[in-house]
Amino acid sequence: MLREEYRQWRDWVYEHYPWAYALGTGVLALAAWGLCRPLRRRPAWVWGGYMATLGIGALLEPCVDPASSLYGSVLAHGRRDKPLVALTFDDGPHPHNTPLILEALAKAQAPATFFCLGSEALSYPHLVRAMVAEGHLVGSHTFSHRNLLGCTPHTTRQEIEKGLLALETILSRPPQYFRPPYGMRYPWTLEISRSLAQEAVLWSNCPRDWQEPGVETIKARVLAALQPGDIILLHDGGGDRTQTAQALPGLIAAIRERGYQLARVDQLERA
Repeated sequence: MLREEYRQWRDWVYEHYPWAYALGTGVLALAAWGLCRPLRRRPAWVWGGYMATLGIGALLEPCVDPASSLYGSVLAHGRRDKPLVALTFDDGPHPHNTPLILEALAKAQAPATFFCLGSEALSYPHLVRAMVAEGHLVGSHTFSHRNLLGCTPHTTRQEIEKGLLALETILSRPPQYFRPPYGMRYPWTLEISRSLAQEAVLWSNCPRDWQEPGVETIKARVLAALQPGDIILLHDGGGDRTQTAQALPGLIAAIRERGYQLARVDQLERA
């Protein structure tokens, strides 16, 4: 019971993170005002600090919102008047998950885009080559999946460059697309990726498959939010993605039944 309540709370926070941030910092401000006697005599300090914290959150919000291009252009979805959607997979390749996902895609004759970690790609280069051989697109997901909001510009460049070079070593050409881990980026993250000829790709449909919520829940979450041009965020690494692989046959069939075609990210962008 408590686990289910925690899951519901966690999902609400994920789906309404600006409200969660405002409410959470408000509770902390009230607690500080109520528990700290010196602050009780100076409420303006407390509420001034609260408003400053909200201001910082507002400045950071475009850094975490996958749809925001305020600090630099990102591809979060394709054209909304075209019946195309793209399946994308992050955090691989993985020796168990990726072959299952490639098999499901092959049986459905469905193209996809894989955003690979450089560290994992160097460990399993045959899987990266298999992605390309089977008609899929490969993009970079940095080298080691560090949260770039915690990185200096120098470290950010290192992460992006190392990820790019790892894939170039395997494929004999650099990837065209880049996805920052967790979708988090500073303005300089996008400037660095552009300087390396890497176009930033985020998403518009996220079923949170990393939660391992069950095959039917993954399908239902995608379909409930599905729109033309969607870039769907899924995972083939970072944990057990058996549910994701098992969800694909039914999910792909349901997407097609709704009149959509599946495309790679580059095809979606050009449409």
